[in-house]
Amino acid sequence: MLKRILCWALVMMLTMGGCAAMGENVYFSNAEQAEWYQDMLKDGMMSLGNNRRLKNVIRRARAGEEITLATIGGSITEGAGAKTYQECYASRFARGFAARYGAGDGSNVHFVNAGVGGTPSTFGLMRYQRDIVDRVKDADGLPDLVIVEFSVNDYQEPTGHRCFESLVKTILSQPNDPAVILLFAVFQGGFNLQDELKKIGEAYDLMMVSIKDAAYPHVGKEWTAEEFFFDQYHPTSFGHGIMADCLLAAVEAANARETSAQDVDLNVEPAYGTDYMGLITLYGKGDWPDTVTVEKGGFLHDDTQSYNNLPIGRVCGQNFCHFETDSAEPLRVTGKFKKLLIAWRATAEARFGTAEIVVDGKVKRTLTGGDSKWGQSEVVMIWDSRTEAEDHVLEIRMAEGAQEKRFTITAIGIVQ
Repeated sequence: MLKRILCWALVMMLTMGGCAAMGENVYFSNAEQAEWYQDMLKDGMMSLGNNRRLKNVIRRARAGEEITLATIGGSITEGAGAKTYQECYASRFARGFAARYGAGDGSNVHFVNAGVGGTPSTFGLMRYQRDIVDRVKDADGLPDLVIVEFSVNDYQEPTGHRCFESLVKTILSQPNDPAVILLFAVFQGGFNLQDELKKIGEAYDLMMVSIKDAAYPHVGKEWTAEEFFFDQYHPTSFGHGIMADCLLAAVEAANARETSAQDVDLNVEPAYGTDYMGLITLYGKGDWPDTVTVEKGGFLHDDTQSYNNLPIGRVCGQNFCHFETDSAEPLRVTGKFKKLLIAWRATAEARFGTAEIVVDGKVKRTLTGGDSKWGQSEVVMIWDSRTEAEDHVLEIRMAEGAQEKRFTITAIGIVQ
């Protein structure tokens, strides 16, 4: 009964969007005194990892330096399921971190949220530069702590977790030595990919926080499924608050430990592969690198409805869109590459048709929408060579009979 009362008090606190502080603690519930709740928070600490970079970020924040926190992931990171954006885990974590470790009113701690619904780490790597780095306002222009959350989005991700690991190592390799936290969310049915993705965290000795290990065992006990989950995929505001608490508790515990003697080792054997590092993303804007030639052909327009997220608005920027009245000329990219990713808008709208992906004159993939599509940006792997980059010609063209339909290529990713 006592547990139930504490949980309902926690629910009320989360619904109000409040933040209770106990001494120096900053949580989004008022149940942290309960022994079971403390045990739950510890259960979520899959690994506290190498804390050297994290403690440096906290030291700098307390000293009043400008720092930026960032999150990248799927719809849970974007805030889906929460009543308001301010009640999602990402926003709550950023506010809790600033309140605990920021100087003065915490305004020196900035935050960028690049969560996008229905997208895998493949898409995350493609847009990391634009949707996080380009939005950082600090003097060095780089995020200082990044939470990566794709554990419920990367099922059947086309590169076999190599894009996830490439994204993680890309962040870790920044010259400002940022900290990285892997966050493993969970679906209502208990699904996530933490058993596979934790191998990446173990390779680089990263902090890993598991909501499956922490909160999921309490479903049907301290809280009901309806209290924690908004639907089968997303947490409620209550669930988001628990996620924020798990992250804040892990950061607190890691900061309390003795500083790791050495920095993270970036020369370790990859868990899956880092061969997508250095990915170049081509958008429709026209600022393409000199190493490739882009001819838009009949993909001259910009689909402004392609993707937005709650905290930052439009993501990925201008795309390549074929309108009904455009010519049948293909979108053509010429240059050297060894890997090729295509992100496209998958929709059930009847006005959108079918496109063919052609490399060096051979059709490699046919892309079409359908009833199961809802406008998400899907990513397909077209070319995946492990050898040196070679000259190729990529053409994206409307399929026979679909020239008077629409089609949106969100972005093109190449590794040269």
